[in-house]
Amino acid sequence: MYLSHIIESVVAFVAIRQDNPELLKAQRMALSRLIPLMYFMLSTNGWILAYTFYDLAPIALTVLASSALTIVCLVRVAVWWPIRNREITARQAVTMFRVTNVLAAVLAGAFVSWALALFPYGDPYAQGNVAIFIVVSMIGCMMCLIHARTAALIVAAVGTTTFVGYFVMTQKPELAAMAINVTLVAAALVVILTIQSRDFASLVNAQTDARIREAEQSRLLHMIDDMPIAVMTVNPATMRIDYVNATSRALLERIAHLLPIPPEEVLGADIDTFFARSGRGRKLLDDPASFPHQFRWKLGSEVIDLQVTAVRSNSGEYLGPMVSWAIVTKEVAAENRIHQLAHYDTLTGLANRYTFREQFDAALSHSDRGVSLLLIDLDGFKTINDSKGHNVGDALLQQVAERLRATCSSPGSVVGRLGGDEFAVLLTDGDAGGAQVAAGNLVRILDKPYSLGKARNIHVGASIGIAVAPDHGTDSETLLARADMALYAVKEAGKGAFRIFSFEIERQLQAMSRTETDLRVALSARNQLFVFYQPIVDIRTNAITSREALVRWHHPARGWISPAEFVPVAERSGLIERLGAFVLNSACREAAGWQDGARVAVNVSANQLGRGTLAPAVLQALIDNGLSPDRLEIEVTETALLKEDADTMGDLRRLRDMGVRVALDDFGTGYSSLAHLRVFPFDKIKIDGSFVQDAVERTDCAAVVGAVADLGKRLGVTTVAEGVETQAHLDCVAAEGCSEVQGYLFGRPEPSEADRPMIERLKRSTHQAGGERV
Repeated sequence: MYLSHIIESVVAFVAIRQDNPELLKAQRMALSRLIPLMYFMLSTNGWILAYTFYDLAPIALTVLASSALTIVCLVRVAVWWPIRNREITARQAVTMFRVTNVLAAVLAGAFVSWALALFPYGDPYAQGNVAIFIVVSMIGCMMCLIHARTAALIVAAVGTTTFVGYFVMTQKPELAAMAINVTLVAAALVVILTIQSRDFASLVNAQTDARIREAEQSRLLHMIDDMPIAVMTVNPATMRIDYVNATSRALLERIAHLLPIPPEEVLGADIDTFFARSGRGRKLLDDPASFPHQFRWKLGSEVIDLQVTAVRSNSGEYLGPMVSWAIVTKEVAAENRIHQLAHYDTLTGLANRYTFREQFDAALSHSDRGVSLLLIDLDGFKTINDSKGHNVGDALLQQVAERLRATCSSPGSVVGRLGGDEFAVLLTDGDAGGAQVAAGNLVRILDKPYSLGKARNIHVGASIGIAVAPDHGTDSETLLARADMALYAVKEAGKGAFRIFSFEIERQLQAMSRTETDLRVALSARNQLFVFYQPIVDIRTNAITSREALVRWHHPARGWISPAEFVPVAERSGLIERLGAFVLNSACREAAGWQDGARVAVNVSANQLGRGTLAPAVLQALIDNGLSPDRLEIEVTETALLKEDADTMGDLRRLRDMGVRVALDDFGTGYSSLAHLRVFPFDKIKIDGSFVQDAVERTDCAAVVGAVADLGKRLGVTTVAEGVETQAHLDCVAAEGCSEVQGYLFGRPEPSEADRPMIERLKRSTHQAGGERV
């Protein structure tokens, strides 16, 4: 085993390596310049040796033998000379090296044998010349063959072995000593040869890598120059612009009238040239530790969006900043418009539900005094709106908003319209007693007649529910829920009044606790939970493109329980992971059997994101059920994207990397921002059904639908209008440019074929018991 290992190592050491074509070609090119020199040296040394033995040895061993060897050398020179600078392939180089190895062995043996044949004829002086000839020729050949390591080793092996063997057999001590000396010299040459060969290989590899890097950099610059994104690079030492791509040059020409210097002078200009305040540009680009960072810069009438990233070498060395930029004036205007539409009520100018909620949360987190919430519902508004028309109804809502604004004008107060004829007032400077005084005052003010053009002396009443923090809760969700319960109590008691929350809410909390316990049982048993599917239809072809998976729960005693009741319970209790896994696996299993190849859409709660568990769960569900990733859509709401302490975007990117589609659900419900669409490339935007259902009669809602649909077209993203229940809804969203629709007009949620018999039996039993229908 040890001997075979040594043999393998020796063979590998002397073999011609073919795994580096560039090195082979470089070795051959270097060798071709030394081969003629080697043959010249051998011929010259041979004739000198022949001259030394001319009077001592037969002419056949001197002149004739030397002539023959010289002819061989001349022939080899004639072969090498025409091709010494010619480019050849790696395969041709290997063939040439193999021929060189054979010739090295033959010529080394021939020259050494000839010299030793002359040895017996000479006197000590002539015999010394033989030794010198052999040693010098061997050293010279090895040096000339230094780029053909195998051939050089063959020369060393043949020359040294023959020389040493012959001189040792003479049994003369001085010749044996000379043989030992030659052996040491040959060994040293082999070491030098090995080191030189390795260094040459390293040099060639470094040159090859440099050429590759140069080609890659050149290709990268060409790619960047052709990119539709404006890019500039800055020299970190001088902070001067040292590269501007074609798109940048085009944009600079477009805003030339706003620039402090002509566009053609930008290349080489100091980065501070573009900033009014000296040193600002350098400060923005000076610290690579702050990269990447993004900022917007107002330049005259244009808005410039800049993103600075660090350019680094393969070794990680910082090379300088790269600035990608764009003129985003129109995009900013569109974003501001969408923000206005989504965050403020266009009819009254008041904060909408979600903006009010944000301000409510902020007040709760910063106020050191009591915070009161007044939830207001107009009594009799629907009758006026239906009988006198929507124009009168809208005018009435505007006057109600004006009265609320005028009455609740103290610092820190917030007035919002939550939807329809429902308003809310936030008071930050009082207690429960002050809230009740304010509520009584509002009831009286809102009860006064309204003059609306030709419609005069219109009366509506107001019912108000009150919740006070911290007495009734410390978060907006709890306070809104409890104020709503107080409002319900007012409505039940006869309207036109106010009521503060009381802890009768405890019964509701107990009911929620029971719901959580029952849900745990249902998740363990798996025989009470079902997944229904509602189709999503392409407006243009009327084909079903996907189906949304919707969870349903049938309680043995309570019958069908609404998802709006048990999903929030699942989120608060930590059961959402198990519930989500049930829906995901059921949906993937069912979709795998659909003949029409439609995708299945699965809603994901905000509580499921940012934990790093969603992507593995999705992957396992796809594998277990044999569903292609591109047939699964994961729907997330904008609320989920606001979890700054969680890696929500990381989860979504991992899903996209798997091939799963990601949809943004309920877009336009208050948190909408173009930032979400820039941070993550969503495949689909779903417009909230509240906008769709109001779009037929309200221009502001139609404007939101149209703006989102237009945004989707520009981004190449599918837009889905939810809540399409009538032909009027369909006609409206189609006119606004939506791609797909979902709603009762095209189909109610239906169970899977496997669950249908069980669902029918449950429906019959629920109907007979007088329970809630699914």
